[in-house]
Amino acid sequence: MKYAVAVDIGATNTRVALGSSEGELLEVVVFSTWEERSPEEYIARIARIAVELEKKHGVEAIGVGVGSPGPLDMKKGEVVNSPNMPFKRIEVVRLLREALGKPVAFANDAVTAAVGEKWWGMGQDKENLVYVTISTGIGGGVYVDGELLLGKEGNAHEIGHIVVDAEGRLTCGCGKRGHWEAYSSGRGVPSLARFLADTDPALRGETSLPLGPELTAKEVFDAFRRGDPLAGKVVEWVNRFNACGFANIVNAYDPELITVGGSVALNNPDVLIQGLRDRVAEYAVNRVPEITLTRLGANVGLLGALALGLGLEKKVPLV
Repeated sequence: MKYAVAVDIGATNTRVALGSSEGELLEVVVFSTWEERSPEEYIARIARIAVELEKKHGVEAIGVGVGSPGPLDMKKGEVVNSPNMPFKRIEVVRLLREALGKPVAFANDAVTAAVGEKWWGMGQDKENLVYVTISTGIGGGVYVDGELLLGKEGNAHEIGHIVVDAEGRLTCGCGKRGHWEAYSSGRGVPSLARFLADTDPALRGETSLPLGPELTAKEVFDAFRRGDPLAGKVVEWVNRFNACGFANIVNAYDPELITVGGSVALNNPDVLIQGLRDRVAEYAVNRVPEITLTRLGANVGLLGALALGLGLEKKVPLV
């Protein structure tokens, strides 16, 4: 039996786990990504947790796998200018390797989740697989002909920044306009609600939604289920943009299977996933494959990081 440390860096929370070569997570520790004051303190906290987990369970990890929101510079092992993170630059690989004395494998968080799907989930028998996360942001990981796609800097799969609105009515967290993430992500849905309320006074007058900066995607979807008119319009737009985004994925990568995770999707399948395949078919040229929630749930990214830490995915080597 081999063991590895798995780290899932999220825009909201960071999860650190110890897992085995059988795909079992022995224990998971969660803390807020925004609690630490500097990148160095943040990585030091991850390292402390990793050491504590090894001591507690009486095993030694052979490596560390890390998934992080992008953009990344995989060659340098760094997060660079991420729109959803408290620190614009984090030297993940160097700092973790120095703190733990172990090799580190590092990839985009959605790519890491795709690795989890490939090794432990529904993609085990698939050569062409796409994983999509709809959470604080939107991201993806892609296998084509059994090969994990990475690109020159590890960002070949930034599907959240596909342009779905040529008019560019909303600005993404990255600073560019019209991106899928700007409309359909956990941060995008409230922005879309405020935009639609500003452009249609009638909808603003009919809604029960609090339209201030604290509005959440959950509140919008809950209001939709109650029949709120503004929330209904938001969901109509979100589903159209999701159909465009998934159709772009189908047309670009021709996958056998698309699995979907992330808190927004996992908590709202009745709104976002039900009927999605038919909506995608209106835009896609290639045959639309099965589109379904990941069976690995919220642990898909951690399980992918575990696979990386065990050295199972050769395209993301331990260094």
